[in-house]
Amino acid sequence: MSESLLQRAKGVRDFGPEEKIERDRIVESLKQVFESFGFSPIETPIIERYELFASKFGQGDQSDSMKESFKLKDQGLRDLVLRNEFTIPFARYVGMNPNLRMPFKRYQIGQVFRDGPIKLGRYREFWQCDVDVVGNPDVSADTEILMIAQKVFAKLGFEVEIYLNNRKLLNAVLDKYEINKEIATDVIISIDKLDKIGVDGVVEELKNKNIEEAKAREFLQILNVTGTNEEKIGKLQTSLGKIDALQEIEQTINLMPNQENIVFLPSLARGLAYYTGNVFEIFLKDKNVMSSAVGGGGRYDKMIGGFLGKDGDIPAVGISFGLETILDVINKTGISEMKKTVTQVYVLAMGEENMKSAIETADQIRNLGINVDIDLQNRKLKKNLEYANALEIPYVVIIGSDEIEKKQITLRNMKDGSQKSIKPEEIKNYLN
Repeated sequence: MSESLLQRAKGVRDFGPEEKIERDRIVESLKQVFESFGFSPIETPIIERYELFASKFGQGDQSDSMKESFKLKDQGLRDLVLRNEFTIPFARYVGMNPNLRMPFKRYQIGQVFRDGPIKLGRYREFWQCDVDVVGNPDVSADTEILMIAQKVFAKLGFEVEIYLNNRKLLNAVLDKYEINKEIATDVIISIDKLDKIGVDGVVEELKNKNIEEAKAREFLQILNVTGTNEEKIGKLQTSLGKIDALQEIEQTINLMPNQENIVFLPSLARGLAYYTGNVFEIFLKDKNVMSSAVGGGGRYDKMIGGFLGKDGDIPAVGISFGLETILDVINKTGISEMKKTVTQVYVLAMGEENMKSAIETADQIRNLGINVDIDLQNRKLKKNLEYANALEIPYVVIIGSDEIEKKQITLRNMKDGSQKSIKPEEIKNYLN
């Protein structure tokens, strides 16, 4: 086969055993946290209808997310997309299953796709890990989502800051400055780029939307208010009054058992059209390690009802964690040692005549819940020990004529080189 054919598509990656073992470890850690809060798993298709994602209750046809989506047609010429997130498919799932018990708490972990710029933490095929709850309109549900985020990153050993805002606050600022409601969503999408392109860049975008520069700079200045969370809320109440958005932000923060890493950021918008209340993004405290968000989400009370054609809200809130971004942080910081194999014990026979006993012993140890590999090539002892060392397998079991006669095994600790004779059924007591 020509070498030119042996190339991956741009923005996608292969994962060998070391990386895949670590990815699975992180996924398992996330599952443990999600399930500890009473969330159960679901699964939805990778391919979805284009109209679902492009609708005004989804991402909006002009959003950056839709512009970066992979689009295709089936043989019936229907417009389709590869899912670029889980929230919209989840809303569809809830809408198609009206008999779900509320509140419905679910998590989903799997691949999503975006045809966007490639950099550290951003790829075209990547995994997201989402938790959402439907049916609870109270901000206590938002608080629980933020608590999950804190638990996830504490478990992974990350120091993070969780930025919190409310879309109603942004809407109130736009109302104060009489921004046309028809372009409000587009304006919010521009505000969401403040960190990327700065005030001047956002002002230029807003001018292109027929907003006067002086007006744009004035309301951006309100959103750039500084101080503690309490001080920011107080300053904004002076400018805007005691609006619902500020009360919801205050209640969400006050319900948090640990408020240490919660930062109220009035300019945080999250560019997706479907958010209706609290929104949040999570970043490492040390942005030199990773500048991209490691998680984000918010409340989307109108999406599901909009899909169903209902006037009333169907309350929902959730958050998404990026597996790729988390892995990049781990690789860059070295906070986790990657395993080269899942094998805990490597069994070898001393001579071909002892192979049957070695196979039986390996199976006996597996039945104890231990991951076991075995040399089936009848290699020499030195070669087998070199192999086990290369893969960092912690223990080797040696089966020779003496072991068979005594109905024992020789267990070798590969870290310190020590050996002892034990009964096979006792091996669990000797593994660290």
